[in-house]
Formats: sequence, C-alpha cells, structure tokens
Amino acid sequence: MNHLNGTKIKHFQTLLAKLSLEQDRYKEEYRVLQSKMDKANNLKKHYESQLSALKNAQGTLIVSEHATLRYLERVYKLDLEKIQAEIIQPKLLQEVAEFGNGVYRSEDNYRVKVVDGVVVTILE
Repeated sequence: MNHLNGTKIKHFQTLLAKLSLEQDRYKEEYRVLQSKMDKANNLKKHYESQLSALKNAQGTLIVSEHATLRYLERVYKLDLEKIQAEIIQPKLLQEVAEFGNGVYRSEDNYRVKVVDGVVVTILE
C-alpha cells in the first residue's frame, strides 16, 4: 500500500512540476504581450495627440477628398463620370477579369491598382 501512495505522490509531483513550467511559460508570454500592448497604446496616444494638434491648429482648415472632388466637378466643371470611363478602359476590364487584383498599365502609360474589383489608386 505504501508503494501505491509513493507512486501517486510522485505522479502528482510530476504533474505539479509540469504545470509550474507551463505557468512560467504563460507568464513570460503574457509579459511579452503586455509589453507589446503598452507600446501599441503609447503609439496610439501619440498619433491621437498629433491628429488632435493638427485639427486644432489655429487657422488650419482641412479639405476632405470628397470636397476636393466636388470642387473639381462643380467649379472646374470636370466630368467625373467621363474620367472614370477613361480609367476603366476595355483592356483593363479584360486584364482584371483574367488576373484579378493587381497593378495594370493603361494605354495612356499610367498604372491602375485594382483591389477586389475597385480601382483604388492611379500610379505614374
């Protein structure tokens, strides 16, 4: 009977030792993650501070891209639909249908970046 108790004691001592090692590993992982989280929080606060400073700068006014587009359309009388039609050339449609996402050279020698069926930017 003493032999069985000794075996059980050894078994539980081994389990406890393994569990302690596992806890130590988790504590280290937590410490690393906490450090990364602290750095991310500090960077976020810095960016928020910079953004706030820019928005609150005396005499500064921000013009959105939407407002810029409306200005070009309404003041300069640019036809945005015509411009979009010029961007979406038949060759581009064919290439996107064949290859999907990517950067494609236009017939007018600029490049068009397409992501998930949306032209996201024009590159020189």
